[in-house]
Amino acid sequence: MLPVAALLLAGCTQDDVALSDATPAKAVAITFACSADDDAGPSATRAANGYTGVINKENNELYYTGFGVFAAQSADGKPDLMYNQQVEYVFRPDSPIEAGYWTYTPLKYWPADISDCYLCAYAPYVDMPSSPLPSGTTGITGMSSNDDTTPYLVYTRASHPEDNVDLLWGYFKPEERAVARLQMHHALARLRLNLTLTSDVPAGTKVLLRQVRLSGTMAQTGHLVLSGHATNAAGKLIPTWTDQTLAATTIDVYADPENHSDSYGVVAEGLRYVADLPYAWQPAGLTKNQQVNVLCMGDYPSFVYLIPQGGEFALDCTVYYTLVKSDGTTEHGLRKTDSPATLPSLNGNTTYDLNLNISLT
Repeated sequence: MLPVAALLLAGCTQDDVALSDATPAKAVAITFACSADDDAGPSATRAANGYTGVINKENNELYYTGFGVFAAQSADGKPDLMYNQQVEYVFRPDSPIEAGYWTYTPLKYWPADISDCYLCAYAPYVDMPSSPLPSGTTGITGMSSNDDTTPYLVYTRASHPEDNVDLLWGYFKPEERAVARLQMHHALARLRLNLTLTSDVPAGTKVLLRQVRLSGTMAQTGHLVLSGHATNAAGKLIPTWTDQTLAATTIDVYADPENHSDSYGVVAEGLRYVADLPYAWQPAGLTKNQQVNVLCMGDYPSFVYLIPQGGEFALDCTVYYTLVKSDGTTEHGLRKTDSPATLPSLNGNTTYDLNLNISLT
């Protein structure tokens, strides 16, 4: 046997020796750390395609909804490492919520060369939506295929705030084969609806709201590009949306949503007119020069959630009010803004104040 061994060693070149001495890259599993931006607001439990309600750092809902991941390792950008991979949170018994960890299966590993790698994620996680979807489905209603080089989600807006799916997105470009730390940002735009009465209130009179109407051209569906984002002038990340379908849309907020199934939330309790209620029992109503938030969901202030769209965003706004007088008489009126309320743009991850002024004269 010795001559044979000697023959084999003699046949090795210098390159062969170098190759045999090389140490292969250690396998490093892809693990996650993930958190969501703060975004105050109530949660809800009505069914939609995706968790309904606000997902933020404060309420820890991300731990319950989980998130989906698209990951690429090749230069073409196709999600060939992960495709809509569900990542779930494991809670440790009798421990603080932060003591748990994120997990998924099957476990994947960083490639030796991560130069072409990226990961993009969204929340709340949903299975690949079926086709066709039941009529009226809102939330996450579609997603790109595993052959698309730019992963995206299809999102359909809800006509009620309690049906809203708070869509989050995050992007991660690894610099080393280590924990993928995902920061999730809010992908929708939201409007805070503020109203100010600019005229005096007659003595013994309460100014109460029956309805507020917003009308304009709004996106009904859109594609959220998970691997794309931009930065606004304040340095805040804003998501990339494409392929929006626009339509003339009316949003009505009523004081009595039980009589209006199309009501988007409800007029705030201290402002709403209650039919057939005596003067003394009616809410306080509007006060001159005091700005108030008009829209509520249940007992909580809420927002109008919209799919971002490019260009100037304009809304025609009409306020329907009732004057309730101490002698028991009422007078109904309306005030329409003289010109559309406009915003220069409607970006995701942004809250806009829609400030309306009305006068009784």
